[in-house]
Amino acid sequence: MTSALLVVHQVGLRGDLQPIVPIARRHNLRLIEDAACSSGSEMLWNGEWEKIGKPHGDVSCFSFHPLKLVSTGDGGMLTTQNPEWDAQFRLLRQHAMSVPTTVRYGSTQVIFESYPTVGFNYRMTDIQAAVGREQLKRLPAILQQRRRLASRYADLAADIPGLAFPAEPSWARSNWQSYCVRLPKGLDQRSVMQALLDKGISTRRGIMCSHREPAYAELALRQELPWSEQAQDECILLPLYAQMSDREQLEVVDALREAVLRR
Repeated sequence: MTSALLVVHQVGLRGDLQPIVPIARRHNLRLIEDAACSSGSEMLWNGEWEKIGKPHGDVSCFSFHPLKLVSTGDGGMLTTQNPEWDAQFRLLRQHAMSVPTTVRYGSTQVIFESYPTVGFNYRMTDIQAAVGREQLKRLPAILQQRRRLASRYADLAADIPGLAFPAEPSWARSNWQSYCVRLPKGLDQRSVMQALLDKGISTRRGIMCSHREPAYAELALRQELPWSEQAQDECILLPLYAQMSDREQLEVVDALREAVLRR
């Protein structure tokens, strides 16, 4: 029985929520947005551009892992427009303590806390939060640089035969968390990645397919997932980071061109 739908905003590009939200509402399903890679990404909604994280589902989940645009070293964040859920999340993150530590320590009267339910130790440290707040201030400049580099990748690599580039649909603006290219048909993905690694350039496969992993082998699929499998087998993520120099980017493209033409 289905109880929730999960929409993944993959590699910084938002999933198409427009047709999914009505389905979730019609069937009384919770709608969760996996926005781990989408800090700063935008979507066009009713003619207005909105940042990912103003949930059109029930909850948006962000990651602050070191590889994300906004990082606190690790950890993450939830956003929701449901005030009852917001209160519940805040309760659960700190052992389900009825009174936050900041309130208890700052009070001029003695307050005894209680624990009405089982909670977790999911608090972000003050140091992590301070880092994150400064990172948020830098986000507009980071987005601008990543968008410039993404556009430049397409220009520099335009002459590589058979290489397919990512593109933004009219209803979405990517934060370019990752730059994913599809290799020419028949080209061995591992060989290309190894050729780049031999030159000191790290890459990754386009995505990972959970249904192919041993941990989920016992789950019987009811349908094939050919597009997901092709994205895993035929795509690679090229290096892209805000501090990347034009020279470094050119070195990546030159190495990729050499690897493709060598086949």
